[in-house]
Amino acid sequence: YVREEYGIPSREVHTPNIDGLAAVGVKLGRMYAHHMCSPTRVAIQSGRAPIHANVANAPLYSHNPEDPLGGFAGMPRNMTGIAEVMRSGGYRTHFVGKWDAGAASPEHTPAGRGYETSLNFFGHTNDPWTFANDGMKCDSKPLLDLFEMDETTPFPGRPASRLQNPESCRHPGPRKECIYEDQIFADRVQEIIRQHTSAEPFFIFWAPRVAHAPLEVPDQELQEFSFIDFPKRQEYSAMVRWLDKRIGGVVQLLMEQKMYRDTLIIFSSDNGGPLGSGANNYPLRGGKHSNFDGGVRVPAFVSGGFVPENRRGSWHSGLMAAWDWYATLAGLAQVDHRDHRAFKSGLPLTDSFDLWPALSTWGTDSPRATLVLGNTKGGYHGRHYGDTVVGGIIFPPYKLLLGVSAGYREHLGVWSSPNAPNSSSFDSINSLEEPVCGRSPENGCLFNVWGDEGEHHNLAKSNPELFLKLLAMANEEQKTVYSPKRGQEGDDERFQASCSTGSTEVLQGNLFMRPWLA
Repeated sequence: YVREEYGIPSREVHTPNIDGLAAVGVKLGRMYAHHMCSPTRVAIQSGRAPIHANVANAPLYSHNPEDPLGGFAGMPRNMTGIAEVMRSGGYRTHFVGKWDAGAASPEHTPAGRGYETSLNFFGHTNDPWTFANDGMKCDSKPLLDLFEMDETTPFPGRPASRLQNPESCRHPGPRKECIYEDQIFADRVQEIIRQHTSAEPFFIFWAPRVAHAPLEVPDQELQEFSFIDFPKRQEYSAMVRWLDKRIGGVVQLLMEQKMYRDTLIIFSSDNGGPLGSGANNYPLRGGKHSNFDGGVRVPAFVSGGFVPENRRGSWHSGLMAAWDWYATLAGLAQVDHRDHRAFKSGLPLTDSFDLWPALSTWGTDSPRATLVLGNTKGGYHGRHYGDTVVGGIIFPPYKLLLGVSAGYREHLGVWSSPNAPNSSSFDSINSLEEPVCGRSPENGCLFNVWGDEGEHHNLAKSNPELFLKLLAMANEEQKTVYSPKRGQEGDDERFQASCSTGSTEVLQGNLFMRPWLA
């Protein structure tokens, strides 16, 4: 929507179903997330800014036995998940797709967080044909990462071995007998809708794997983009188009089931597009793994028949955060979003705002006045186990950036061209410019992102008073961060040593991943 807002022509990929939903909903011009996937997903599930829940992309096998609450990847124990909140309001709850919010114990699974049914993979990514998670291995063999839970399954669920593709799907070439993982997820969403016959409302959290690496899509979809001569852009565009068609199918089913009129659809991304992997964030600066707006300002809208008629087809440009969906949904369910269990455990409280009054009523401002950007000490290079640090403050219309890598550098301070990526694009994000964003007006980074959406004009030197004001705000926020020791380098070796003690399940000759701690 940034491209549309500034009159920039669309690229080759067309998304008529997503665009159609946005056109009859409320487009959110200033929705922000964390700059990578797991922290944003934990933020949405927990209702907390990443600095108060998780800023790291820690490997799933991470474990610090000295911290029973936060010594794991993902969402800390004793934080109440959004599904638990919705269930307290009488909703049936279902999770489908990429979880990436923890897997070490049953409490970390979707079932442990309040979802009655789930079909998911746990990790940052997996192979869309074999379901192999290369980041989780046992005896050097990747574990298969696909898990399910329903009313017939003992808590917290079981490996979804029944959905395993034939052996031939492990190899490149025709895959006529192979089912694309996201097709399994889309089919499950439709199954939930068809089977829902009660008067109780339902809450479905659908988190597709696309368009995440590895960039793979069914051959037929890829052929539709044969006119694109750069493979990564071709594959990425095909994945986005594939998803658009499945979203259209789900919306059509809601209409056929006469559910659309009472349904609220929330569309929101977990981070900016990954530069070097087919995405394009033009005209924004940066991308995934960066706190420049290309990494944290994301496309989002609300739609569906539940949106008031006088708000359909509108924009809202107020400051909003992905973790605000927590309080927004709790408000719609008419339940308290405050996390009393976390309070008793000494964990950070929720810092989510109810956006619905602003979204449903003309002329109502967003309740959010500031937004804190999180990071790990060491930035991109510390993303697995780095300490929690504040990486910036958004105080409309201004944004302060604080580099956290060596020399106060901020990752990916670059701009894409309108037709990137192409044959002249970079091959590795590690080779890209990392500008200095220090802690003084002389070497700091301050932008008016409402007037300078591409973050071209640094105001730090010309407005030192404002820079120091926002720096003081960031320093105060740093005092509140949650920074558990989740694990350390070498945890993968310790995990492999425990492979026989419950972390895997052998089914049909393959090792499937499952929670491995009590």
